[in-house]
Amino acid sequence: MSQVREILRSAIEFNPQDDFEVFLRQAPAKWAVYLLADAEERPLQLLCVKNLRYSLKHRLGEDDPAQLSKRANLRQVVRKISWRRVDSAFEADIVYYESARQIFPETYRGMVGFRPAWFLHVNPEAKFPRYVKTRDLDEKPGVYLGPLDDKHAAARLIELVEDSFDLCRYYNILTESPHGRACAYKEMGKCPAPCDGSISIEQYRRLIEWSAQTIVDPGHFVREQKNRMAAASEELRFELAAKIKTFVEQVSQFGKGAFRHVRRLADFAYVTLQPGPGAGLAKVFLILPGHVEELADLICEPARPSELMRLILWTAEHRPSAAADAEQIGVVAHHLFGPKQTGGVFIPLADISEGAIAKAYKSVSRLKQPEETDVEGVIKELQAM
Repeated sequence: MSQVREILRSAIEFNPQDDFEVFLRQAPAKWAVYLLADAEERPLQLLCVKNLRYSLKHRLGEDDPAQLSKRANLRQVVRKISWRRVDSAFEADIVYYESARQIFPETYRGMVGFRPAWFLHVNPEAKFPRYVKTRDLDEKPGVYLGPLDDKHAAARLIELVEDSFDLCRYYNILTESPHGRACAYKEMGKCPAPCDGSISIEQYRRLIEWSAQTIVDPGHFVREQKNRMAAASEELRFELAAKIKTFVEQVSQFGKGAFRHVRRLADFAYVTLQPGPGAGLAKVFLILPGHVEELADLICEPARPSELMRLILWTAEHRPSAAADAEQIGVVAHHLFGPKQTGGVFIPLADISEGAIAKAYKSVSRLKQPEETDVEGVIKELQAM
């Protein structure tokens, strides 16, 4: 349970014979992730609630005869409550996910409600390279591109890159290169046909490599193609200019909408400022492919954003590398793709600056604070089998 103690940092003992009101006053009437455990510290229930004090009163108290049987069971076995105060939906989800994974390693996956993130994987140097959608982030040769919100977005991105770069649509025919029989896409001018040797497989690998680079950095590519289009128009080569225009329109879809957060997995690195425990307060989290941690609990606007930036960059550089975690990235991606007004601000680590930090703080400080509640407000609940 030592790892759990690192996550759920506060704890109190429960004795049903003691003064119940004194016990309750030890718990804040605030948003929290908490664990009910027995005298041997065996986990019973993990919950995320809007009001910890009321939740303990509801589950361990005796004031409602209609619920006495259920509560009596908990009162008889619960002897320790561990919790962590959380102040944003992002922090609540990260803390709950990490707690569930540590406490219920065999059962949490089907019960916490978090989905692993989707990525595309491609290895341009493979014998017969192709894009595939995946949630498995094992360290295979090649590059992972994502995250994507779901498998449907991943499938659409594969279709878009195939259409934009005229890639092979039939992998079974590609594997026969250079002795395959070209499909109708070659006749339509929509495939260079590496299958029948019209281009070499090495040339096709470079085309795959070029497409992967464009997915993550479409802006540079679009500017180059627009310059080509303008040059073709000046030379009165209008048919070529029209083809380039169609190409640009396709490629311009990269980096937008469902594809707006796609980047190389190695570059999945963010700083997020999230609401703190009161108006004008913020918390700073560092997000890496295999790691999320709280870096700073700001009590007000950062007076020296340069110091905070140095802390962020130093931590990112010196944090021991960890295997990419598709589940944890999925939790982060849920907030990246969520409505901006309900969460904090995410800054790609590559774009971090004093100005970006100050701007993010101002945005977070304008977010509406969660309303105080006198009810339990259960958000998530997981119990031992």
